[in-house]
Amino acid sequence: MGNGTVLLVDDEPVVLQMHSSAVRHFGFEVLIAESAEEGIALTRKYSPALVISDVQMPGEGGFDFIASLVEQDLKNMPAIYLTGYDDIDIVRGGLKAGGDDFIIKGTSIEVLRQRIAFWMVSGFKSLPVDIRRRAIAAANAVSGDSFPGVMHHFRMESDIVSRISRRVQAELSTLPDTFGCRLIERVCFMARVTKVALEESADFAEYVKFPEILFRAVQSLDITWASGMASLYANFDDWASDDRFGEAGLVPLEKTMDYTWYETVA
Repeated sequence: MGNGTVLLVDDEPVVLQMHSSAVRHFGFEVLIAESAEEGIALTRKYSPALVISDVQMPGEGGFDFIASLVEQDLKNMPAIYLTGYDDIDIVRGGLKAGGDDFIIKGTSIEVLRQRIAFWMVSGFKSLPVDIRRRAIAAANAVSGDSFPGVMHHFRMESDIVSRISRRVQAELSTLPDTFGCRLIERVCFMARVTKVALEESADFAEYVKFPEILFRAVQSLDITWASGMASLYANFDDWASDDRFGEAGLVPLEKTMDYTWYETVA
C-alpha cells in the first residue's frame, strides 16, 4: 500500500461500498474494515495515511476504535469520525478518544472529498495536543448534551482566515524578502501564526478546525515557501513543546537574531 491509503471502518456494507468508490475516484487507495477489531489489524499491517470511522458500530464503536489506536501507539495519522448524530456530545467524546475531525452522514460526497483532501495534503497528522485540550474545554463549556446543529459550527468561515492573514501579512511586510529561507525562521513564523490563530478563535469549532484555519491562512499569504510548511505541520507538537516556540509566538515577527533567546541556538 502507498502512503495515499485511506482506511474506512463501518459496519454497514452499503456505506462502505459508496465511500470506497468515492475515495478511489478521488485518487486514493482504500482499505475497508467492518469492525473496530478488523480496523486495528489493518492499521497495524498497512499504516494508512488517514482513517475514517463510523461512530456507532456493534461491539467496539468508533470512539473505542480510535482510543485503541492511541493506546497501542498506532495512531500516527488523522482520524475522521463519520456519524449520524449532530450533537455536542459526539464532539466531546470523539475528541477525548483521539479523533481529529467530524463528518455527518448524509452530507454530500464533496464534503468528504474536501476533508480527505485537506488531511492528505496539509501535513498535519492530528489535532495538536494543546489545541485538542482547548477544544475539549470549549465543548465541555457548551450547555447541555443535545446542543443542536453542531456541524453548522464546523463550516469554514473565511472571515477568521482573513483576519489572521491580515495580521501576519502586516508583520511580514516589515521583514526582508529573505525571511523564511531558514528553517528557524519558518518555525518562528509557525509559532506566531499559531498565536494569532488562537487569539482569533472563539469556540470549540474553531479549535477543532485549527489545522485547516492555520493552513489556509498561511496559503493566502504573499510568501513563496508556504508549501514547504507541510513538513513542519507534520511535527507540530514536537516544535510546540519547545519553550522558544511559545516565546516566538508572543511577539510580532522579527529577524531571528532579534529574538531574546537567539543566542542559545546561534
